[in-house]
Amino acid sequence: MRRYTALLVAVVLSACSGGGSTTTQTAETTPATTGASSAPATTAAGSPLDTRLDWIADALSRGEVTETEYEATFTSDFLEAVSHDEFVAGLQQLGGEGQLQWSVGEFEEREDTSAVVLLVSDGGEALRANIVIENVAPYRIAGLLLQPAEPPSLENPPASLDDAAAQLGELGTLELAVYDVTEGECDPVFESGTGDPMPIGSAFKLYVLGALADAVTAGEVAWDNEIAISEDHRSIPTGVLQDEEAGAQFSVRQVAETMIAFSDNTGTDHLIALLGRRAVEAAFERYGMEDPSLNIPLMDTMDLTALKLGPASGLAEQWLDADESGRREILDQISDIHPSDIPLAEWDRPIHVDTIEWFATTADMCRVLVALVEQGEPVTNILSINPGIPDDEGLFEAIYFKGGAEVGLTAMNWLVERPDGRRFVVSGSVYDTESDIDQLRATLLFGAVRDLVADL
Repeated sequence: MRRYTALLVAVVLSACSGGGSTTTQTAETTPATTGASSAPATTAAGSPLDTRLDWIADALSRGEVTETEYEATFTSDFLEAVSHDEFVAGLQQLGGEGQLQWSVGEFEEREDTSAVVLLVSDGGEALRANIVIENVAPYRIAGLLLQPAEPPSLENPPASLDDAAAQLGELGTLELAVYDVTEGECDPVFESGTGDPMPIGSAFKLYVLGALADAVTAGEVAWDNEIAISEDHRSIPTGVLQDEEAGAQFSVRQVAETMIAFSDNTGTDHLIALLGRRAVEAAFERYGMEDPSLNIPLMDTMDLTALKLGPASGLAEQWLDADESGRREILDQISDIHPSDIPLAEWDRPIHVDTIEWFATTADMCRVLVALVEQGEPVTNILSINPGIPDDEGLFEAIYFKGGAEVGLTAMNWLVERPDGRRFVVSGSVYDTESDIDQLRATLLFGAVRDLVADL
């Protein structure tokens, strides 16, 4: 795993006096969703301490903090000790420059207004956070020490692809395959599972990228065209664009990069709106999906979230029973649902993880990755920003990645190129319809499969 030089971000304990305390809460490990404004004192999901920890995880994921946000989040003593520029520099160094998604992990110590807790990334990195907050509203951060921690690792790393598949299969229903794609075809060299379509979560965004690249080739869109953030296409829970003000402008390429590298849902829905649903639906077949009907009509990310949770969840059964025309009518009905209407804190269990989802086979994932990589820059640049798991041992010359995850589901897809020029695709999904899975363990095991490819 990646090693960072030790960096003291800050620790200022002089502002911790005062009376009163909050009730200690159980730690939450759900992804942070705090926006780019000052964090609220409390959330429905936890205590003031939980809220501030979520903010730190979110800031690490973004790799940036505005000066206004910084001044509103930390005490005056902290601000005097550490400048905004110093804090952001440390944040980027420790957090992976905004290329990783961070969340709150296990607590080592916890009091009402202080804690020592592990922060973990989707790339298997770990930081130890020592935090102290004020004991009265607005509960600003008075002390913060971030240090590299020993990254999570597998107690029993798999010695073979069979071993990896067996361990992944202990977590839930598994589909896994490795393909040799050196000659441009998906030649299977390892398979575990039925070969049937699997839930892929955000990996469907590969097809959005494909539809976008095709539109650019056709002269319908340019990479440097500007997209304005619109309330009509704001989504949750992952990403960075969800926190941007309406009207903020970003290039098409920037939005595509956030969609793939950060799995940005708001960016995804803006691109779907730009291209049109049917353009992405057409891309399913064009990029080799065996049964596109599984994903037609296309749900954007807000559609899926609304059907699983919130005001539209009562339509879920109707959706499952409806034909294509009926489903398009349902999508029209829920088009006005806003992120603020979604009780995201209640998403603590798998919800229709095997029925209301995006679906593809491992072979489908292989074909779309091969087709996208063959297009060259800038598509390959976009696909290589986030390697999923760092390749610290330098096993591969190139890594192209897109994963997907939600409660009860982890899906991972790589195309890697070895130093000898051979190329392989690793594609897999593991899910449980009844309870959440150990997503960190699933991620590390899929990563082990990828690394085992180096010796095939």
